[in-house]
Amino acid sequence: MNSIMDWMQSTALNELAVGYAWTWPILETLHFFGMCVLFGALMIMDLRLLGFEKAASVAATDKLYPLALAGFAINLLTGIMFLFGDPYRYAVNISFQIKMVLLFLAGINFLYYKLKVEHMLVNIGPGEDTPGIAKLIGGTSLLLWTGVLAYGRLIPYLGTG
Repeated sequence: MNSIMDWMQSTALNELAVGYAWTWPILETLHFFGMCVLFGALMIMDLRLLGFEKAASVAATDKLYPLALAGFAINLLTGIMFLFGDPYRYAVNISFQIKMVLLFLAGINFLYYKLKVEHMLVNIGPGEDTPGIAKLIGGTSLLLWTGVLAYGRLIPYLGTG
């Protein structure tokens, strides 16, 4: 593991992340912005799955997927930069590790939705309720992403493993 982290510190990504005074604050700002976009879009979609705001169809809220994916892409790129910028800090940090597990579970939840549930919702219009599995997926998504957000924010405070 140390050899991987040593390699990460020897890359151009590390130099970019920590070699300039403004890079880290810019990355933090972009990461925060990406999470706001991602979490905002997911809240609207997941709350509709849970049965809130039935005035909108599920198809209408699904139009927010590109926005959510853009927010995720921003966070993925900036997160990789953080990891390469300080691998010894993140790799052993319990909060970071929990965040990564929650992120993995959120990804599985999303794949399950896309592969098994989404097709069941195409004809659910305004005023109609979603099936129980959609409610479970939406609630699970909200819980997992809230955990990702919370544990990400706790990285500087919970310390290392």
